Amino acid sequence: MYKILIVDDEKMIRLGMKKVLPWESLGISEVYDAASGREALGIIREKKPEIMISDIQMTEMTGLELIEAARKIVPELRVIVLTGYDNFEYARQSLRLQVQDFFLKPIEEEELARAVSKQVNYLEELKAEEKNLRLLQRTQGTAEQTELEHYMRNLVHKREDKGQLLSNLKEYYHFDIERDLKLMLIVPTLYMNQQPTEENFQAMSVKNVCMSMVDAQERGITFSDDDGTIAITWFEAETGDVVLDAIEELSDILKDEFDAKPKMVVGSTVHGFSNLFISYNDARYLLDNEKEGIRDIVQTFGAQNKADIFRDIYAELKGIMCANVGNTDYVMKAFNTFSKATQSYNLSPAMVRRNCFEIASALYFSYLGDSGEVESGRLDSLSKSLICADREEACDVTRMFISQLLGSEEENVHEIITKAKHYIDEHLTEELSVSNIAASLYITPNYFSRLFKRVTKEGCNEYIVRKRIEKAKSLLETTSMKTGKIAMMVGYRDTNYFSLAFKKHTGKSPTKYREEIQHSV
Repeated sequence: MYKILIVDDEKMIRLGMKKVLPWESLGISEVYDAASGREALGIIREKKPEIMISDIQMTEMTGLELIEAARKIVPELRVIVLTGYDNFEYARQSLRLQVQDFFLKPIEEEELARAVSKQVNYLEELKAEEKNLRLLQRTQGTAEQTELEHYMRNLVHKREDKGQLLSNLKEYYHFDIERDLKLMLIVPTLYMNQQPTEENFQAMSVKNVCMSMVDAQERGITFSDDDGTIAITWFEAETGDVVLDAIEELSDILKDEFDAKPKMVVGSTVHGFSNLFISYNDARYLLDNEKEGIRDIVQTFGAQNKADIFRDIYAELKGIMCANVGNTDYVMKAFNTFSKATQSYNLSPAMVRRNCFEIASALYFSYLGDSGEVESGRLDSLSKSLICADREEACDVTRMFISQLLGSEEENVHEIITKAKHYIDEHLTEELSVSNIAASLYITPNYFSRLFKRVTKEGCNEYIVRKRIEKAKSLLETTSMKTGKIAMMVGYRDTNYFSLAFKKHTGKSPTKYREEIQHSV
């Protein structure tokens, strides 16, 4: 965000411009105004604005004189001139002073906004070029990197004037010194020998890989502490990225490069470079006290426990979703719980993307295994959608995938149940079970059982028994066939079992039921 100064001796024009433009959306955080050139110069000395909008015809000092004086204070000042006079000489002198834009009053609001936006874009491009140049110099091992490492060591070891160190990091390297940070140490067993880091080829190789993965991608700063231990200050993202995914990625690359799994210890998250020593001390404590049997990546105790808890929650929710593919509402409820957990545990976007894809893949293959339906391309489309998604977008995309996957299932559910009921009616006298009904429909028994219960609100076996008893009642009411014969006709091979089932549903034995029906007639 940038600062702008509006200079005009007409108060209504000056304040009108100040109030009417959407400054924040244009990239302007501070808007100052001045009624004269002298007042403007005072503001320029104190506030150092990057852009100035100025009238030409003013008392005490003309706009052209102001521009010339202002450039001595802020040489890079971007200037937009507004004038009510169509005077070629003004335009010529403005060109001589290298004014960025020249407009005649009155100027439309949209046109002025475009002029300001143009200057902001220029400043952004300039800043990016300067930043890239410094980054290139730094990552190529020049004096820039040596100086930066000196600053970082002094910060974590609490030496020199902290205020000056922070000022240098902000002004010269353009770091946001108020951002959240996390410091990590690479356990020296991967690279350390008796030589100092700068003379140790293995250590330098490890450090170069770290710089290419971290510094060159603007994820953080690599340096060595006083003991020669390689340290990385990771930048936490505004989205709450806990950087664990990036650390795991770096760990895998170092393992591939050096045929040894590196050990890493991670300090706590702190706010601002001024508190970096706290995260360093956390990591140093872990390094000094957990060398034996250390895991690949060890975080501060609270963070480690938090990660372990989430992994347990995630595994449980994924299991619930896969076990209930036939119950769309239940699956979606479990996924929404997962989505809320990603926010509560402040997971990184990369971890959320990976977890979402794992859930979707597991559900997809459970669905295929249960339903027997094959649809190519679904997971490919999902993976492409997830690649650049942030945490919330990843959950939304995956939720839509699950909804569509199980939604397409919903369209077939009632048809499946209708076919199942028809099959039961036609084979009521035969051996019926969930397994052979599901086989006739080319789906798995578990899937069929869940679908049947969800749609009919009763289990399939309960439904079969109920239909058999209904048919038996009809036969008892309308025929004189013996009970044993009726039992066989409704699928019961055991007459006693038939009698028990009949009595459970009607409260009477088959014989008693027939007697009462015939007596009432």
